Amino acid sequence: MKTLRSATIVLAAAALALTGCGGGGDNGDGDAATGAEATGAVEIEAGDLYFDPEQLSATAGEIEFTVNNVGAAEHDLVIEEAGDAEVVFAAPGETASGTIELEAGTYTYYCTIPGHRAAGMEGTLEVS
Repeated sequence: MKTLRSATIVLAAAALALTGCGGGGDNGDGDAATGAEATGAVEIEAGDLYFDPEQLSATAGEIEFTVNNVGAAEHDLVIEEAGDAEVVFAAPGETASGTIELEAGTYTYYCTIPGHRAAGMEGTLEVS
């Protein structure tokens, strides 16, 4: 009985570890989404005065942004060409998501927290 319980715990731990290795969302066709791939979802890290990556790609339509705020300050992600629409707000240590509908084109995203954009918290999103 003890061996069965140990095996169950090991299998559960392995399943959790594999779940955590995903690296991104899924755009519905089985492709994992990262900042560099063209999908309907993008992930971005917000740190103390930076976004990583600074270049994103996505397919036109509804795009989900996931922001992992690893910094000590709050951050948001705003799309300039969409009327400065705030897509995501993330408190320090928080991972938050939001969606926006975008047509094909080039967009600038940035953080509106005072001083952050001027310090380099902006990037480019290519939507195809």
